[in-house]
Amino acid sequence: MAAKHYDVLRDDKYGRYLVANKDLDSGELIFTDLPFAVGPKADTPPLCLSCYCPVENTLCSRCGWPVCGAQCERSPQHAAECEIFSSVKVRFQPVTDWTASAPQLDCITPLRLLLAKEKDSERWQKELEMMEVHSEARQQRPLWSVDQVNIVNFLVVHCKLGDRFSKELVEKACGILEVNAVEIPSRGGFSIRAVYPRLAIAAHSCVPNIVHTILQDNYKVEVRAAIPMKQGDPLHLSYTHALSPTIVRREYLLESKFFNCDCPRCSDPTELGTHLSTVKCSKCDNGVILSTNPLDNEAQWLCTEKTCGFKTSGSAMRKMLSVVQAEVDLLDALEPGPQAIEQREATLNKYKSVFHPRHSILICIKYALAQMYGRVATYSIDELTDVMLERKAEFCRLVLKTLAVIIPGDNRMRGMILYELHAPLMYLARNEYSIGLITKEKLKDRLQEPIQCLADAERILSREDPQSPEGMTGLIAAQSLEQLKASLDAI
Repeated sequence: MAAKHYDVLRDDKYGRYLVANKDLDSGELIFTDLPFAVGPKADTPPLCLSCYCPVENTLCSRCGWPVCGAQCERSPQHAAECEIFSSVKVRFQPVTDWTASAPQLDCITPLRLLLAKEKDSERWQKELEMMEVHSEARQQRPLWSVDQVNIVNFLVVHCKLGDRFSKELVEKACGILEVNAVEIPSRGGFSIRAVYPRLAIAAHSCVPNIVHTILQDNYKVEVRAAIPMKQGDPLHLSYTHALSPTIVRREYLLESKFFNCDCPRCSDPTELGTHLSTVKCSKCDNGVILSTNPLDNEAQWLCTEKTCGFKTSGSAMRKMLSVVQAEVDLLDALEPGPQAIEQREATLNKYKSVFHPRHSILICIKYALAQMYGRVATYSIDELTDVMLERKAEFCRLVLKTLAVIIPGDNRMRGMILYELHAPLMYLARNEYSIGLITKEKLKDRLQEPIQCLADAERILSREDPQSPEGMTGLIAAQSLEQLKASLDAI
């Protein structure tokens, strides 16, 4: 384990939370943590219970649950549950659609949590026993009764584990996972979930100051400072998607983490000037529509133009967002290609008079386009016109400007978009030099920015798992940096 650069404190608002116990530099490792348990998320399609690759009609020869082959069948990850299912002769029931969610797998991660408790009761007592599970609130949710059938009764009664695990203990395991688990990438590429006892203590903020990286060989997490911090500063992790608007973030946090976020970003109608929630007024030309109280999801939204007076309700705003988001979700389901770019551009054009240019909906589309321009057929980097190169660069800069406010410092998204930005800057400079618009000295000067983009991308992404998309991009950034420096020297 790395040096422990944090202390655990407690107060009425956060319960337990972490603070830095020394001054920290950006990128400095604060702690590492190994998961107490790892396994499939709820409602996941059938995945191999060892490597989490999707499977179809491939079952363990001993217990009859999904695995992708002999090696995974013998893996330690699957061994304990395999023994239980084999002994009670409870097999995975065949499904007709192997791409649809399989509620049968909902029991796996709670079972692994309970088996890990048996194996290391001291760690359970020390790190998990006091975790918040919000039992009373969860009992009011539809998921509670579903879990009673798919997990609690299945394990206690069907798998005959009542003598090892009480019904109350299984319910507690479900609560620990629902409230404290984090979604992580698996070696198979699918999202799974894990419980990290120390990471779970970090308080939430929609403007986090720490980042975490999952190493896929053993799912160890590395937690680093995203920005410089002072001794005593609370360590804040974001539990939500950074680019979501306030209404969406706060509803997600209330639904999944059982608290109402009142962080500075959520409290500000303009989201700290990013305008990720801001809508254009359809009644007047100059005004924009902002929530009168972003900490109240039912509050009215008013036009900022005093003479306009247009207003709408929070529920109308949520409905409009959900309709447009469903449209964007269809775009995200498209295979990367010319059509995916063209349909996104059409959607931007369709909603440019509805949303602020930096609204979450539009900026997510621009983020996707920034990554797609230069990477798909007929839009490869060599084929992009100067106008398209400038558009790619514009989108990259817009995303970076927003990230600098809502997730400041070194983080994966910033590293990836910096890598994307280097290419249009480099090609635009070279194109201008090749037609005599700029001198050799001006070209050298213009290439300094893409060099800096690559250097920053390499620094940030080198901390990621080398087999992850971000880690591989970091390696490519390092190679591209050396090539660009060499070509600069040769000019």
